[in-house]
Amino acid sequence: MTPELNWCGWPIGPGESYGGKPEHISETWGQKPAHAAAKKDHHFAVITEEDLAQVFGNGAYKLTRSEAAKLLEALTGAHRTSCYLALRLKGRFARHLRAEGRTLFWR
Repeated sequence: MTPELNWCGWPIGPGESYGGKPEHISETWGQKPAHAAAKKDHHFAVITEEDLAQVFGNGAYKLTRSEAAKLLEALTGAHRTSCYLALRLKGRFARHLRAEGRTLFWR
């Protein structure tokens, strides 16, 4: 049995429609596809000054960038990349972050 072809000669896949005349276009054609279960619970964590101050103990601790990023990730649930971006010396919190050798501290 030969497969049904769409308007450009390609086989029509499952869930697809002909795409030519209006009577051959399926009702679900213009709808967005359903998201995967993992994507439904996806949230964007915002890192605030208070989060960074808590990680550094309001200036009491000096931490390496990797230690601070791991603590910030555990505290906020943000992605590791977002944590490293927040810890840049020329980033969003540059006015509070200072470096002393390989360690960072909060002012």
